[in-house]
Amino acid sequence: MPDARRKRGQRASTRRRLAVLGIAAFLLVDVGLIAVAVTREPAGLAADREPSALQPSSPAEESTAPVAPTPSATPTSAAAVQPTRLLSAVDGDTAWRGEVGTCTPGTDTAELSLETTTTGGADWSSTSVATNVGLAGIDRLQAADAATVFVVGPAGATCAPAFAQTFSGGAEFGDYPDRLAAAWYVTRTDTDTVHSPSGDHAAPCPVIDLAVVSDTRAGVLCGDGTLHRTVDGATTWDAGAFVEGALAVTADAGEYLVASGGSVGCDGVAVASVGDTSTEPARVGCAPTTAGAPGSVAISAGAGSLWLWAADAVLVSADGGRTW
Repeated sequence: MPDARRKRGQRASTRRRLAVLGIAAFLLVDVGLIAVAVTREPAGLAADREPSALQPSSPAEESTAPVAPTPSATPTSAAAVQPTRLLSAVDGDTAWRGEVGTCTPGTDTAELSLETTTTGGADWSSTSVATNVGLAGIDRLQAADAATVFVVGPAGATCAPAFAQTFSGGAEFGDYPDRLAAAWYVTRTDTDTVHSPSGDHAAPCPVIDLAVVSDTRAGVLCGDGTLHRTVDGATTWDAGAFVEGALAVTADAGEYLVASGGSVGCDGVAVASVGDTSTEPARVGCAPTTAGAPGSVAISAGAGSLWLWAADAVLVSADGGRTW
């Protein structure tokens, strides 16, 4: 009998130790999941259009300054400028857009407004981005659907970057300062710096446009028409690909689509695709519209559709920019 009691006691002690170890393991996993969650952009809005399956790519080549184009791709067009408008497409029917606005420290600014459409651009409805911090402009615009969109832009008396988001189609916008750190953006006052979910990093050039693929992958368009890409959250950048007359860029299924003006063989706005590691762009199509005033071209991809806002026209392509 003493042996039996001793064995039962040993078994109970073993079960208690295993239970303690199991609880400790669970807590470690839970802490890891929380750490991952708080470093991602909110509500799955990391990308302009994130691919369902990303193909492996080679590490980006480290560069802290723009690399000159190859002799076969000498720029012939005037340097591009920062856009005066931004566009974010959801699908072939739904998109959000807005003028970038202005913000001057120490002065009152007009309330920011956005427009949204669910009719492929045939009709637009306006909504005010009314928040406590007083968002005055747009440096990043990213939509998830007709109800959900976020804005990063200058706000308040100091014009510091702020993050606002709506989940009600613009009926209400809320300030979410804790989400700013997890977002990609480039501020208009410091175009030599790219903010990614991992923090502030040096850009390869003064940036005029940003296209986001994921938390770690994005591309920036320089004023000289060079597109630089990163695969490590803006820590390093590749040598770049030159697109003649480049004006704006978006991301679609892991590649970049660049809108350009003055391209040979296109009287309107040309669209070229640039892969993750491509050094030469591939012409996709030509949109039958003018580029308009400097900075008045915006391009965005969503759910298989490509949108172009140029001058007074809004065009939608169902085949990646081949036809409009």
